[in-house]
Amino acid sequence: MSSKTDVIKMWHAESWENPPSSVVTANEKYLSDDYQNLDKEGNVVGNKAGMIAMSQMIFQSFTGFKGVLHDVQEEEDGSVIMTFHFEGTHTADLDLSPMGLGVVPASGKKFMTPKSKTRFTVKDGQIVSALPISGGFDFVLAEIGAIPSA
Repeated sequence: MSSKTDVIKMWHAESWENPPSSVVTANEKYLSDDYQNLDKEGNVVGNKAGMIAMSQMIFQSFTGFKGVLHDVQEEEDGSVIMTFHFEGTHTADLDLSPMGLGVVPASGKKFMTPKSKTRFTVKDGQIVSALPISGGFDFVLAEIGAIPSA
């Protein structure tokens, strides 16, 4: 059986092999059926289907979008911390109506976000939750002017 850090590394590597289809395939493979996407306070804000839908929306709105892995470490509590950043160019409208932010018109902005950290819970070779510690997609939204910079 793979270690928890190996699961995160394999999910990330397989996600970025040939996006956007590889992101969908990796999410279907590595996210548990009861996967929970959490906000910084630990509230559930999405599930596996939502994560797959969000990835498809992202690739429709950004050219050259990719997540760049910096580090993956298992913590004493068994969770896994992934450090990464995003980069790409905002080339099409981004519909954030489900988040209450409306449609963000294409800005043409090229970006490379600061490093972000997310805490993952892995059980039986599957990712069961993701909790942002810093940045993540919020950094992308700030870069394109959808939300204020933190």
